Amino acid sequence: MKVNPKFLTLMVALSAGTAAAAGTPSGTVITNTATATFTDPATNTAATPVNSNTVSTTVLPKPDFDIVYTAGADGTTATGTLPGNYEGQILPGGSFETPYKVVNLGNVDNYVVKLAANTTGSPKAPTSVTYYLDANNDGILDPAERAAGAITQVTVPVDQLGTPQDEGVVSIIQVIVVPANAVRTDQYAASPQGTADVYNAGTIAQTTEASSDLQFSRAVIYSPSIINDVIDSDPATPGRQDPTTTVTLPGLTTTVTGYVDPTRPGTNIVALSPDNQIAYPKADNNSTDDTVAFVNSLTNGGTLTDAVRLFPADKVGAGGASAATPVAGVFTLPNGVSVRFTDAVGVALPVDGNGYPVLTVAAGQTLGYRTVVTYPDYDSDPARNPDPIVIIVGADSGNDGDNLADDTSTDTVYPPQLQFGDATVAVGTDPAPNPVQTVVPGAATGTATGTNTDSSAVFPMDLANLGAYTDSYTLTGTVVVPVIAADGTVSNQTVNVHYFGNNNGQPGTELPFVTNGNGTRTYTTGTALASAELKVFAVVDLPANAQATTFNGVTNTLKVNQRAEAIYSTIVREDNNDEIAVNQPNTKGVTLTKTEPASALPGATLSYTITAKNNYNAVLKNFYVTESNTNPNTNVFTWTTFSSVLATKTFTAGTVLYRFNGGAWQSSAIPTGTANPVTSIDVGVDTNANGTVDANDSFPAQGGLTITFQVTVK
Repeated sequence: MKVNPKFLTLMVALSAGTAAAAGTPSGTVITNTATATFTDPATNTAATPVNSNTVSTTVLPKPDFDIVYTAGADGTTATGTLPGNYEGQILPGGSFETPYKVVNLGNVDNYVVKLAANTTGSPKAPTSVTYYLDANNDGILDPAERAAGAITQVTVPVDQLGTPQDEGVVSIIQVIVVPANAVRTDQYAASPQGTADVYNAGTIAQTTEASSDLQFSRAVIYSPSIINDVIDSDPATPGRQDPTTTVTLPGLTTTVTGYVDPTRPGTNIVALSPDNQIAYPKADNNSTDDTVAFVNSLTNGGTLTDAVRLFPADKVGAGGASAATPVAGVFTLPNGVSVRFTDAVGVALPVDGNGYPVLTVAAGQTLGYRTVVTYPDYDSDPARNPDPIVIIVGADSGNDGDNLADDTSTDTVYPPQLQFGDATVAVGTDPAPNPVQTVVPGAATGTATGTNTDSSAVFPMDLANLGAYTDSYTLTGTVVVPVIAADGTVSNQTVNVHYFGNNNGQPGTELPFVTNGNGTRTYTTGTALASAELKVFAVVDLPANAQATTFNGVTNTLKVNQRAEAIYSTIVREDNNDEIAVNQPNTKGVTLTKTEPASALPGATLSYTITAKNNYNAVLKNFYVTESNTNPNTNVFTWTTFSSVLATKTFTAGTVLYRFNGGAWQSSAIPTGTANPVTSIDVGVDTNANGTVDANDSFPAQGGLTITFQVTVK
């Protein structure tokens, strides 16, 4: 606008220390009497002065006013450039206070100026605009001045020309109130606009300040700057700093930038980017819910302290709403996962009136906090198949008018899982036992599936990684096998399970292993990706002297005990339902051989030997050897006379007994009573010490009996 001449007059007056510029107050009576002073010519001395008649003039009212900034020129607009302190940032629901002066430019004392707000051109309409008297003229709305109440007019005295004070000025404070739901960068402008009697061209009339003579203040809604990130390694330095520590990812040996869960030392957390971090928790030995504590950070890049609300958001980025309603600061998500927030050392954050945790961050400050995620203990139940648990952490500035995230950071938990058992076509294992594998001890070993003619049992197995991260595994397996010693005794031998990789559905290369101090082997697999599996083959080579598991119609199988342990997650799974049946070897079960001279003269002593052996891989019951004319192709007692018999056994248990002519069993090899002439001899072993050979006596597997007969040729 063009500069108002009265504004120039006002500025000059203010700078000179006087408020008014219109001169003599209205109603002042100006009197005037002329006086003539002279020298009396008659006496040549001062004559008595001669006064004229007195005349009087009354000063008429010439009212005028202006409302001005305390500094700066009038004539601003709602969106234009304003003096320095007349534009400011405020919070939603807040108020913006600016000082003004109402100046009496006329000569009327106790001059009344009405006040009203002009918001023409304001981008947003303020909730209210009010005015208060600045009684102490300090430009600040004091509590006492606020308590005195808002005003709609002021009474301005006339400036007294004879005093140095500025009586013709009244100070006021304009208060702009903005809505509680105001949005950042919104602008709310207002100017005081006065109305009073004004002298103009000989006429006095109520006049409102012209729109070109206004003086706007503008409140701009504060724009918070909240940066929600992963861990900050240096709180003393402004802004977020990357972790200085490193961790190892599952299935890898190299390290990456990350840190260890401060509440669960076995959990490595990887900081992928300022807005993304992933936790790799290990398994535990209980079935209670598991917890991961992420370390996050908030940076307040604004100019005001901010009470930031934290919550799991429903989307990434600004504008996300809370994914759940908090109860005392705890959020329970639809998938059963709960989320809560603590400060950097684990103390629960205070909550606002709606239950939202609040972290207060000063301007320019970076503060750490923890996002504590509690989720089901998946690793306690191999049947559960966990997905990654993704928590989008929303940070909402308390200095804006919404309940939406200003920034988010993503914390993800990768729970572990493992199934170990008999192989299936689909990913996963069969909880039911595999068909019993049959082997033949003494036969060649083999690693092919689908055969029962060799001495190896082969079980296709699956290591199904149903967890959310890559892992590798160790495998151990043993079978307790009863074996038969050369003397016929039976003892238990622990046989290792050998593990092989997969070669098109058949065992391939044996996996690497180490032999432990107790003789068992620990194998190491390759890595299994998340939601994938490794196919391996458990191979058990049975010793040649393994005792048969089926004999006399009774079947007992050997249990295969297998154990898998995840190298990173430490999950342990066992499979103890595979079984091995040991067949009899493919040889004659009992061999009986006899040796004797090819010829003899009458009267000569004839000596011959019978050798009996139990070739079964099982114990024989009621076993004895008979020499009698009733045997096929035998006539020995027709043409000879019995002289002696002696039997020895290859095993230690039991006593050799003899029976002559079907009589009682005896330990002596000499016939007694009616045993002569001997026509039948039975030889057996009494293992239960009851003095007889019967079904309760055990002739051990691989046990042997050697019997030497002597007879005289008739």
